[in-house]
Amino acid sequence: MSGITITLPQQGDFEEWQRLWTAYLAFYGTSRDEALFRRNWAELLRPDGTIRGFVARGADGRLLGITHFMFHATAWADAPVCYLQDLYVDDAARGLGAGRTLIEAVADAARKAGAVRLYWLTHEDNGTARALYDRVASCKGFVRYDYDLWT
Repeated sequence: MSGITITLPQQGDFEEWQRLWTAYLAFYGTSRDEALFRRNWAELLRPDGTIRGFVARGADGRLLGITHFMFHATAWADAPVCYLQDLYVDDAARGLGAGRTLIEAVADAARKAGAVRLYWLTHEDNGTARALYDRVASCKGFVRYDYDLWT
């Protein structure tokens, strides 16, 4: 983890953040409209935004990874839960500890917000990510279903 720092996204990070989020979306076989990139970026820069995030920087200041997370209510507790929605580390930076450091930053933000749980999803075939996740968290065995609202 030497040489990696975690910060909030800064205005000048847009192009690097966009590059990393585009790569993350491509990994999952999808893309998004430029307007959504702009909307999400504006939310990330707002201190009270519904979408929050961190970036991992290398010693040279370049972005190595990104994460997006959000808080939401739960009927199971009188406190929020934290959903880590996106986590991506540049291929060239894998194995340096950026992913774990980003997760720990989100966990710290969740603790500070009084969240009762931090959770995330990944595809069952994402072996690289799951190897990290199995070291830092526990899989509770839930299966996700998506109901297509627009067919």
